[in-house]
Amino acid sequence: MSKNLPWYVKLILSFVLVFGTWNPLEWDVAHYVIGLETFNLLVLFFLVLLLVIWMIALRALHEALGTTGIIIYLILVGLLIGGLYQVGIIDINNLDTLGWYFNSIVTFMLFTGLMAPIWWRRVTGKVTVDDDMS
Repeated sequence: MSKNLPWYVKLILSFVLVFGTWNPLEWDVAHYVIGLETFNLLVLFFLVLLLVIWMIALRALHEALGTTGIIIYLILVGLLIGGLYQVGIIDINNLDTLGWYFNSIVTFMLFTGLMAPIWWRRVTGKVTVDDDMS
């Protein structure tokens, strides 16, 4: 049995992390905290926990794609969205619509970061990497 989570679990986890932090429907942590009348330590605990989870996810993304890979990914997605807007397929004039696009981009970027090492192993057949090549 594989020791990796199935791809759809990683996609769901990425989706829950991104859309659970903020989304245009306002069913998220950000809108919940903004609407609180009293702020207590339990809320602070969960906010710090969410921050730690984001740090782990972004670290995994950076480890998998690197700075250059993240920049290339964002450029490609920006060109795709700009091209779709230019030919009239999508509309980016509404802030809620932009929120959906942004959340989707970040979700799939995190998913790509979680899956990139697995895809790389399958494509190259390389299972281990030695740090010391001497």
